[in-house]
Amino acid sequence: HGVASNPPLKFAIPPMRQPHPYLLDRGLEPTTIAEFGLGFCRTGSLAGRIVIPIHNAEGQLVAYAGRWPGDPPDGIPKYKLPKGFRKSLELFNLDRAIAAAGDGPLVVVEGYFGCIHLWQAGIHRVVALMGSALSQFQEALIRRHMPVGDKILVLLDEDLSGRAGRADIVQRLGANYRVAVYQFEREGQQPDDLSAMQLELIRPRISVLKP
Repeated sequence: HGVASNPPLKFAIPPMRQPHPYLLDRGLEPTTIAEFGLGFCRTGSLAGRIVIPIHNAEGQLVAYAGRWPGDPPDGIPKYKLPKGFRKSLELFNLDRAIAAAGDGPLVVVEGYFGCIHLWQAGIHRVVALMGSALSQFQEALIRRHMPVGDKILVLLDEDLSGRAGRADIVQRLGANYRVAVYQFEREGQQPDDLSAMQLELIRPRISVLKP
């Protein structure tokens, strides 16, 4: 395949002094925004977007994702990634998930904000695929950093691609890990839609997840 890793960046975008209103509107607290280095980019290829730093498993900064704050105009993608960056080689937040204490499962979600919301709610062993499919490289990362027999909770979006993605993950990881799936009540729901009360209901299920 040639490329085995994304090279670390030689620059960093300085964080904003004040949190952007879009981030506060999404329910993120200033301490969470600071922890994840989220901010608004004014110049360069991600100008006009909320930047989300992406680190590799070793904690090195390898890219910034740019999220349009709100619904983008026609023809403008919601997310923008730098040219040459391969998101299939990384699991967003894996560096924090590895460092997190506790014996809860590794929670796997699709998107950055779903991951950040769960982290804010105290579920720190959480990673995002940055999509709905587990790549072979991401599977290798899980196998490298999680002992056989560990617990995994798949919390993908409640839609066609999310259901296909979680079925694939169960099939590929089920032989070596205790994999459970969380199903949302309604079509279209995703982790960052969960209220604090719903997260409190999920948390006990996470802590007593059965094989």
